[in-house]
Amino acid sequence: MKTTINGRVELRRYFALKAAAFSAALLLSTTSATAAAAEGWTPLANRPSVNSIQLMILMTDGSIMVHTFDDIQTWVKLTPDAKGSYINGTWTTLGKMITPRLYFASQVLQNGNLWVMGGEYTGPFEDANWGPQAEIYNPRKNSWSEAAGYPPQSGCGLVPVTSGVNLTAGSTAVDGIYSTYRILPGWTIAGPGIPAKTTVVQVESPTSLSMSAKATASGPAVVQFVGEPASCFGDDPSILVPGRKILAGNLLGPETYLYSIAENAFTPTGTKVYNDSSDEEGWAVLPSGQILNYDLFQSIATNSGYAEKYNPATGDWTSISPADGTARGTLPVLSDPEVGYELGPILRLLDGRALVIGANQHTALYSPSKNSWAPGPDMRADLTGPGGTIRNALFGADDAAAAILPNGHVYLTADPGPNPIASNAGTRAGSPSVQLPSTAGMQSTWSVAQADEKHTTIPSNTVIYSVDSPTSITLGTFDSSGNLIKRNALNTQANIPLVLGGVFSSPTQLFDFNPDAGTMTPIAGPAGSILATQGSFVTRMLVLPTGQLLFSDSSNQLYVYTPRGSAPAQLRPVILNIDYRGDGVFKLTGIRLNGQSAGAAYGDDDQMDENYPLVRLQNPANGNVYYCRSTNWDSVRVGSNRPETVDFTLNPAVTPGRYELTVVGAGIASKPVPIRIRGDELVETGAEPAAQLPSASRRPASGPSKLLRAPKPVHPRH
Repeated sequence: MKTTINGRVELRRYFALKAAAFSAALLLSTTSATAAAAEGWTPLANRPSVNSIQLMILMTDGSIMVHTFDDIQTWVKLTPDAKGSYINGTWTTLGKMITPRLYFASQVLQNGNLWVMGGEYTGPFEDANWGPQAEIYNPRKNSWSEAAGYPPQSGCGLVPVTSGVNLTAGSTAVDGIYSTYRILPGWTIAGPGIPAKTTVVQVESPTSLSMSAKATASGPAVVQFVGEPASCFGDDPSILVPGRKILAGNLLGPETYLYSIAENAFTPTGTKVYNDSSDEEGWAVLPSGQILNYDLFQSIATNSGYAEKYNPATGDWTSISPADGTARGTLPVLSDPEVGYELGPILRLLDGRALVIGANQHTALYSPSKNSWAPGPDMRADLTGPGGTIRNALFGADDAAAAILPNGHVYLTADPGPNPIASNAGTRAGSPSVQLPSTAGMQSTWSVAQADEKHTTIPSNTVIYSVDSPTSITLGTFDSSGNLIKRNALNTQANIPLVLGGVFSSPTQLFDFNPDAGTMTPIAGPAGSILATQGSFVTRMLVLPTGQLLFSDSSNQLYVYTPRGSAPAQLRPVILNIDYRGDGVFKLTGIRLNGQSAGAAYGDDDQMDENYPLVRLQNPANGNVYYCRSTNWDSVRVGSNRPETVDFTLNPAVTPGRYELTVVGAGIASKPVPIRIRGDELVETGAEPAAQLPSASRRPASGPSKLLRAPKPVHPRH
């Protein structure tokens, strides 16, 4: 279904990604770190070793793991400086993932590890094959290990797996394959040294197989295996649920699955009410622990808004849709085929509602307490290009980033995907120049296509090379190296209908959603960014433990936004008690430890949920900050006034003395409380937290709370 529905769109995203890479490379060659920008934006002082940034994930020790577009396999880590500043933080390169992958599911686990699964593109040649492989990163060992892949399913269709291999003339053996994980007997093999109609006979090992014909050449070669795999996963959401399990969506159908972290195995769970796959959708957790979902394909098919929620306690999906009478209010349709069946992020707001951001210009607001939906504000902004400005143009989150700041405002990115321009044009055969009535709003790298979807005059995969005047553009395309080059029209036409722009088009526009005022206001991005030359799908956000916003425009220059205001006092975490458990591990008890939301969101392609407690110590004498590794948080809810607990292990750099301790959930911090750390409570560098060891190996707790001043208990509100 994914390939059938979105084949054209995924190709357009590929070329949009080429445009983003082109812009990032241009930035690298012409600029260096800029000075602090206005309106709260500050560039990071240091850049990582990679050239581009994709996914950003906050780990439980306060560091940021960052995935790159460069080779879709390398990760780097940002560590705040001694004073807790991410702006002045330092970078290190981490161990590479086993499987190169792009646009995949990810969750930080309660043991502090990182789980990833799937990928719309996988392998060293970035095949669009929705690989189902999973693996887990252990930050204490800086190593990746294989985990159970997505369960078998039918209907994945034919997919490619491209790999470098070693061949021996006259032999049927093929080795040096990067992974045979998905390849099955009967798959075809094609490439240099492979006879026609050759197929796989048997998979011999993770890196070798035998084929039906003998190789005609010896040495290294690049070949492609094609066949239908046993399962596929990518462009799908995941979310941590109670019981130390992960709920995973389905690319092809309404079924969902639970992954048990302890058992390293999948089991079926509830099937969605409507025949609606999880492809392109995102999820958000509510204070009740239930998971909110917008039914994308059901909504588009019926031209009515549909939504559901999943109950982890029962494993059931139930409808919450005004269209079928299971909810009140009005739920807009938030996507359509023209914006690629895409969908923006979902985030819970501080007032308890949830915001769903559309790939078209619309948004929706859900109130769980009233089980009611309402339209949110549309995303509109001026669209300015070299040829002029379109006032109040439509913008949408056709894959985009969002984050909720401690003050309750939501910052989000969008692009003019819902605003394609239909116009008649004049072309000349053999010339890249095209005449138009107006080029207002148009941008370099926008797609250009005939309205009849034929390629008789405008070749396929054509984009705007340049906007030359208010009435003319030059055609272009991307070569195999990703360079933008000119391209000629095939025929002379005086008045040919064209469509320019659309899904994944530049520029990226930032918006500020104010939930109190109900407004959606376009705002300026960081000075020096490359947002003007790319679509929103390459942007990422993350809420830092400092309450600041970390923002990526996909280059290797990150930015921090420092907002005004803070969360209301009644929403902040409260520390009730701290006990020493032995072996350097403390147990902290409090309320609202996970914060009020997931912090940042993207949707199907990437998950970076932050609804778990972070613990930091600050030395009042010198201001030094130490993040402690947190594990074993007992709740995955947000905004809960029930008592919650989390274990934390002291940072190895901590020495005996007095500190101020703060717990942070999704950017919202508690008031600091004083604590004294004794020498016998320190843990050796590199030691595994006691919470991960068998209970028999733990020492008894040494005594009651180590707080020097206990806060007043807070009664849960009803």
